Amino acid sequence: MIIKDLYKIAIIASPADSIDYVVRQMAKKSRKVDHPGLAVILNKDNVILGVITDGDIRRAYASNVSFSNPVSEIMTKNPIIISSDIPKDKVAKEVIRMVQLNGMHNSESVHHVLLSDDNGRLIDIVNFLDTLQGQNGVVKKVAIFGMGYVGLTLAVSLANKGHQVLGLDIDKDLIKELNKGKPHVHEVGLMDMLKINIHHKKISFAIDIGGVNHGVYIVAVGTPLDSNGKPSLSALNDVLEIISSVLKKGDQVVLRSTVPVGTTREIVIPYLELKSGLKAGTDFYVTFAPERTIEGNAMHELKSLPQVLGGFSSSCVKYGSEFWSTLTPSIVHMASLEASELVKLANNTFRDVSFAFANELALLADRYNVDAFDLIHGANEGYPRNKIPLPSPGVGGYCLTKDPILFSSTSDGAREDAVLGLSSRKINEQAALYPLKVLKRFSKKISVPLDKMIVMVIGVAFKGVPETTDVRGSVAVELLYLLKKTVSKVIGWDAVIENKELEFIGFETVDNFSEGIEQAHVVLILNNHTQNIRSELYSRPTKHRLIFDGWKQLDASEIKNIDGLYYGTMGYIS
Repeated sequence: MIIKDLYKIAIIASPADSIDYVVRQMAKKSRKVDHPGLAVILNKDNVILGVITDGDIRRAYASNVSFSNPVSEIMTKNPIIISSDIPKDKVAKEVIRMVQLNGMHNSESVHHVLLSDDNGRLIDIVNFLDTLQGQNGVVKKVAIFGMGYVGLTLAVSLANKGHQVLGLDIDKDLIKELNKGKPHVHEVGLMDMLKINIHHKKISFAIDIGGVNHGVYIVAVGTPLDSNGKPSLSALNDVLEIISSVLKKGDQVVLRSTVPVGTTREIVIPYLELKSGLKAGTDFYVTFAPERTIEGNAMHELKSLPQVLGGFSSSCVKYGSEFWSTLTPSIVHMASLEASELVKLANNTFRDVSFAFANELALLADRYNVDAFDLIHGANEGYPRNKIPLPSPGVGGYCLTKDPILFSSTSDGAREDAVLGLSSRKINEQAALYPLKVLKRFSKKISVPLDKMIVMVIGVAFKGVPETTDVRGSVAVELLYLLKKTVSKVIGWDAVIENKELEFIGFETVDNFSEGIEQAHVVLILNNHTQNIRSELYSRPTKHRLIFDGWKQLDASEIKNIDGLYYGTMGYIS
């Protein structure tokens, strides 16, 4: 009994068909069948005689076999065939039993399993790896594009849950180091988890997908702003071209990169449908699943934070939920792709706008030499209706410096009605320049020209808690380029970034913390890492010195009580 249309399952051929004919059919119909790269040879009654794969064709070519010969000459006559009556969850065990019994295959070489009725007629074909992995739940072959902070932490976390993961990136040196178990991002537990999964062959890294099919394709490439401050989707477009070349029926495509609203529906899906000839929502499944982890605690939050998910169709949401439930216990279903795209932008833009209010307040407080931290603590104390966040010397990081711009855009370009995201970025960029204003004021106060001053920058990573080595969007790095044009020397120090990395960025370095303090006219504390607070900061100077406490971590009165030390923070300088 034939249950399915055999010609939709795989290429069907008769033993008399020429090799050339079958090869051409395999190439022509690769996107129209469930199992491309496979041809099944049947007799007139649909009884299975053999199969040929891409490997059989390559071997025939290497052996100079004439492609005008019958395909029966090169077919594999003993493929794995099991009864279609065997329950789906028992298929893998039955295949392994057959392999052990006849010794003609090993389980690692089995890719396709043919299901037949009692008369040996073809009924269906299943992918053995999918079936084998399915024994432990919804476990997939996953390809992740982009091995930055987002892609790498996700790749290792998924591998740790049993998925077979391939991490892809165009950076050859990065891929080489990752395959050695050496991550380039600082995350607690990441290196150990990476090495374990490499050892167990659950994860590998490459610069090219190599035409190999996967069940899930996750896009985690960067979506930076271009030189004009507009969202650049060039990396996304490159990845879509690759995915479209290997996409097959039943696959999932997951967008994790932060994009302008409408990108998934208006750009991603039309491109994939056009290039693959498949239909989203029926042939393949598209979801948007934003990344919302905090750097420094990503390995924990990937497992604990709810995963927001929006899909192109109900089937997309269903299969997407099954996949993500292997990683996190809670899925938040959004009504559409656009709603899911907006979640990440809403989270980050709200934070940037909140910080912008605090920072504009600090810039206003500066007019009156008012400590903005004391001001905000006073406004918040005992007042139940709002909690104003604390200010900072700018708002850095890869996400908060660009996501408000993406929030202010659509897939077609900038929104004409955009206000808040653009305004918050302008204010927070002004706050990032505030230490320069303090520096100039202090220069006049102690009558030392700017070009004679030595500045020590403490805290070069874009944030200190949780700690990270990431300098993307770092206020300290942005200030460095301006300081080098203004002062005599800029010394860099960071609790977790090595000196060689600081020197690569452009800082001068010192062997120990106190050496830098002793040289400096001005110390700028620009992130909130707890190891920034060291006793050397309170040492009596041989010359006037300003300690700019950008995150209000020090006791101002203790600093001001030491002869020669001056204290500054957002809005205030002693």
